[in-house]
Amino acid sequence: MIQLKLFSELAREQSFVKVAKLNHISQPAVSVHVKKLEDALGQQLLSRTSQTTQLTPEGLLILEDVREILRLCENIKIKSNYSAGVLEGHIRIAAIHSVGMYELGDFLSGFMKAFPKVCVHLEYEHSEAIYEAVRKEQIDIGIVAYPKPNHLIESIPFSEDELVLVTGRKHKLNGKKSVSISQLKGEPFVAFGERIPTRVVIDKLLAEKGIDVNIRMTHNNVYTLKKAVEAEIGVSILPNETVKEEVAKGTLHKINITDINSKRPLSIIRLASKDISTPLEVFIKELLSFAQK
Repeated sequence: MIQLKLFSELAREQSFVKVAKLNHISQPAVSVHVKKLEDALGQQLLSRTSQTTQLTPEGLLILEDVREILRLCENIKIKSNYSAGVLEGHIRIAAIHSVGMYELGDFLSGFMKAFPKVCVHLEYEHSEAIYEAVRKEQIDIGIVAYPKPNHLIESIPFSEDELVLVTGRKHKLNGKKSVSISQLKGEPFVAFGERIPTRVVIDKLLAEKGIDVNIRMTHNNVYTLKKAVEAEIGVSILPNETVKEEVAKGTLHKINITDINSKRPLSIIRLASKDISTPLEVFIKELLSFAQK
């Protein structure tokens, strides 16, 4: 089984060095295992150069079958343990910053206490990278805003956030509970980068009302945008969940925008053709339940 595992990882990483590090073995040991697999099959499976490692046509031909064998073996082990009351396994997740950093913490804490033998690997990425990682099977699920499902990507809605206007303490709108979006005309503004889905939606909302803002700064990280608003560089429109702490402290002020659709849908995305492992199935079920509370 180790030979098949190493072969699959070499196909993904294209590096003997990386695979050796991942498995805490030496590079020569990886080579020995691969050679044994090639000898058993009577085929050269990998083409190795000083720059990279690539699959031969013979290696490419068996790759999906190897991955399926590994998946089935892992599921047998997981289901056997789960039937005995123990859930274990690995889950790889990538989430956009604004959700991963501000909305998953409490859920993950509870989930990992309830299922201590499930290892969750969480990364923060922008949406485009998450979709790509799902397609390449580098992660099991992604968590994004304004999902774009297609025939390859399944989208599972799990929550909604709300977009709110955020100002610094000295801003003229500070103290108001609600405003019309027209009141932002000409305002200094800090925004997400142009390719971030939330920015695309905000731009559309402004354009529909014929409102031009004075964009002073852009950044893909919501934390940086909050700091810019605190520094009075400009106002911003941000997800409500991301500013709760600063609003409570009084360093930021949030204002509802009355004349736009401020709902921000959040979804779990996954490769539609890929089977769901038992740990992932439980994880998704628990996350959906948590989001409804």
